Amino acid sequence: MRDDVRDEQRPPEPGAPEYLTLVEAAELLGFHPRTVLKYVRRGELEGRLIGGRWTFRRQDIDAFFDAAPVQWEFCSESVTRKPATGNERQKD
Repeated sequence: MRDDVRDEQRPPEPGAPEYLTLVEAAELLGFHPRTVLKYVRRGELEGRLIGGRWTFRRQDIDAFFDAAPVQWEFCSESVTRKPATGNERQKD
């Protein structure tokens, strides 16, 4: 199904590791390792604790990335910022 489509769109890189550490998975996704663990705990990302270390399959990282929204909620235009009033304290 979706995995077949993903494999057709992006062939695996030659020599790419099949399994990743927590830090490698975080670097690949552009997240902090704690953020990756939050997604694991919420059940949105598959990971295994093996020998006291988190291990991730590359295909699970790819599936998580493919399922992610194009624009994360905290990046959306619906988030508004306070307009500058000119009374903000400036750093020296």
